[in-house]
Amino acid sequence: MERANRILRDPEVLARTGRSRSQRWRDIRRGVFPAPVQLGPNSVGWLECEIEEWLLARPRVTYAPAKTQEAAP
Repeated sequence: MERANRILRDPEVLARTGRSRSQRWRDIRRGVFPAPVQLGPNSVGWLECEIEEWLLARPRVTYAPAKTQEAAP
């Protein structure tokens, strides 16, 4: 039996994504962050699966020093 998808509220989305509330809303308007679902007249939440998919789609960046090619003798 599959578990129902959880609804994440603002503090948990912030903790998982590192995106502030205002940055998330800018990204939602640009279409680059999952839109929330309306829970009530003054509350929204995000589907956990959509947040996880967004996180997995982020490019992986490494800050390791670039390998330099050594001169051939």
